[in-house]
Amino acid sequence: MFSLPTTVTIAGREVPVRTDFRVILEIFVMLAYPSLSDTYKTEALLRMFYEERPADIRAAIQAFRDFVDQHSGPAGKTPAARSSLINWSHDFPLMVGPINHVLGAECRSMPYLHWYTFLAAYMEISPDSVFSQTLRIREKLRSGKKLEKWEREFFRRNPELVNPPIELTDAEQEILSAWA
Repeated sequence: MFSLPTTVTIAGREVPVRTDFRVILEIFVMLAYPSLSDTYKTEALLRMFYEERPADIRAAIQAFRDFVDQHSGPAGKTPAARSSLINWSHDFPLMVGPINHVLGAECRSMPYLHWYTFLAAYMEISPDSVFSQTLRIREKLRSGKKLEKWEREFFRRNPELVNPPIELTDAEQEILSAWA
């Protein structure tokens, strides 16, 4: 309860995992690549998160999901719940400043920062931050809600923040290349 876990339970056994926030974010980025097969993503997740590859793959993936979302606050605010709105590689520069502010230190220069500590700082990002404003506008656009005047102006001035680049599969890239 008062310590940070470094293991997950799979089939009644404690299994050591890599808990640094960078590992979790690298996994999120990897999982978002549409050109990678599900098999590759599964194997990569297992190699990246677990110190030793568990035999029960389904249980290992569920344990990863549980670990990532554990103690993460209200539903809908967690990074996993908002993952369809967040492009981790694109948005990290927007979130790192507010996270550093909450932590009182530069998280990227820390040799180790547990995922739960990073997540706690993430949960405290100010609603007035550029990151929060960007996610709010994305959410409104995706749900078809009307933007406020200031939101329309923010979007007009910062389209690259609101619309992250779309990752294409190899097949989609070939089609686009053929048209060029």
